[in-house]
Amino acid sequence: MAECPFQRARSPEQKAERRAQILAAAATFFEQERFEAISLASIARKAGVTKAALYRYFSSKEALFLGLYLDELEQVSLTPVNDSLPLWQALSELLVARPLFCRLTAILHSVLEQNLEEDAAREFKQSLLSRFTVLAQRIQQAYALTGDQAATYLMQVQQTLIGCWAVSHPAPVVEKILDTPGLDLFRVDFKRALQAQLKALEMAL
Repeated sequence: MAECPFQRARSPEQKAERRAQILAAAATFFEQERFEAISLASIARKAGVTKAALYRYFSSKEALFLGLYLDELEQVSLTPVNDSLPLWQALSELLVARPLFCRLTAILHSVLEQNLEEDAAREFKQSLLSRFTVLAQRIQQAYALTGDQAATYLMQVQQTLIGCWAVSHPAPVVEKILDTPGLDLFRVDFKRALQAQLKALEMAL
């Protein structure tokens, strides 16, 4: 009988590596497909695990992508902010450099959080808060803001990011017709839109 290539992860290190493999596979698919078009079975195959093994780490597709979002947010919170630049410019450059994080943020509230049970929602928001707090404290120190100013601005940045990403990344059929003369009015450049909005928000602090 042929030996099965899949081996169950048992040590903490093996489990962490397996989780990372699953998240990396999900990220690869999400770079090319919309969330709705991605299946857990395809993610499991790409990660080299069984679907049953995947469920040991993530209870649903939404839970998997929330895990990916938290990992991305942690990377954002730990990335040095270029405090030689105005805050709006430093944050916009940080975000534009991480399109995966932007895409995940854009569907966070409307898709990923929609089917969570209460306990899972609370756990996710607490994890979100811990990472959010790290970034807020770094911004507070670098730009001499109060704690409330830093937290409020970051919440506004998140809301602005969601809106700017949505209007600058329309559905494929809409993207195609924007080449029609006159309809280019509706074509939005993500970076320029984000910078303009973040600059206005910073001026209002």
